[in-house]
Amino acid sequence: MTTNELPKYDMSDNPTGCCPRFVPEPWDNQEVTFKDKLFVKGKTVGFMHIPLNMGGMMTKTMKMIKDAGAFPGDFLLLSHDPSPW
Repeated sequence: MTTNELPKYDMSDNPTGCCPRFVPEPWDNQEVTFKDKLFVKGKTVGFMHIPLNMGGMMTKTMKMIKDAGAFPGDFLLLSHDPSPW
């Protein structure tokens, strides 16, 4: 993997109908550098670690990703769920 490039993933390996299956091997022993990359931030409201507005948030976020020309292929979606509230 080259600097500032994400490992490729297989969108057809999509058992949930939402996101491709995560395959960790391409990420092993790699240092990923985000140089001159755009970032989009979305927030969900949750209760007991269950997101309540995930559909609407993902619709808006994916529109921003597509408008930036990063879909398909050159985006990474991260999630952080530090609290049940």
